[in-house]
Amino acid sequence: MNLIRHAIALGISWLPLLAFAGGDYPIKPIRVIVPYAPGGSDLYIRPLQERLQEKLGQPIVVENVGGAGGVVGSSRVATSKPDGYTVLFAGSGAIITSPKVTGATYTWRDFAPVANVISIPFTLVTRSGTQIKNFDDFLAQAKAEPGQITYASPGHGTSTQIAADAMAKTAAVSIQEVPYQGGGPAITALLSGIVDSALATPSIIVPQVKAGKLIALAVTGEQRFAPSMEVPTLREKGVDVAVVSRYGFYMPRNTPPEIVRKFSDAVRYAVKDKHYVDLMRESYNEIEFLAPADYEKAMQAEDSYFTKLMQDMGMKIK
Repeated sequence: MNLIRHAIALGISWLPLLAFAGGDYPIKPIRVIVPYAPGGSDLYIRPLQERLQEKLGQPIVVENVGGAGGVVGSSRVATSKPDGYTVLFAGSGAIITSPKVTGATYTWRDFAPVANVISIPFTLVTRSGTQIKNFDDFLAQAKAEPGQITYASPGHGTSTQIAADAMAKTAAVSIQEVPYQGGGPAITALLSGIVDSALATPSIIVPQVKAGKLIALAVTGEQRFAPSMEVPTLREKGVDVAVVSRYGFYMPRNTPPEIVRKFSDAVRYAVKDKHYVDLMRESYNEIEFLAPADYEKAMQAEDSYFTKLMQDMGMKIK
């Protein structure tokens, strides 16, 4: 209030000051960058656009900016103006693991966690019609043919790739990564016979499994995944690796807290929509909303987990 009175005394309009503090936010369209190829993680938020627009009163424009395991698009947001009009929607791998192994100029601390939306494990899959029918077959072939089994990842440095390599190291086998720009292209490569296997999110592989085109071998969660309870965890198969990836919204670190809160509240409202809940359930995703403070704690814990995991794997961390 003293700031406003001072502005009035100087003949300065106080309205821009309120707008800067986030009081009038938003007053124009909000751009949400998804740092992957279309057909992957953007499917988590495109159904939210209408409800977010309803709550915020402005258009939500979703733009896919793929490349370098999420680094290209994430970098754009990290260096954008912290005014709430450029938002990132990404998996935690693009924020936490990719900067550790790529030339990214940011770390997760350059972002303000806004709201987590989805929390899911990865699923290891192979094509139907091969000699690999289950995880035991996969390990047996990997041991018999070191370095010959290829797997598609959504990008080098992603949490998916780290999880796959951790699985291989823990199981004492060697498999060869073939990186793609997103989970969609990775699964397309597997279905086309370009690679032998893939580790990917359930939403893009479970439909292919149910269609008989892919075989699910194992999941990376601590427990079996509800939509595919017949698939064992890696730990059940004697491989002590457990990784769950979170997908949510981020803004540049210095974004005013009031703006972060407003967008987070809009996400909280949007994810409760029955149509969205049903859609996510039908597409084999689990909704887990986390507000900024809880999301920050989750990111800290995940950063510590992956840092230790990568160090144990002998990886050079930047």
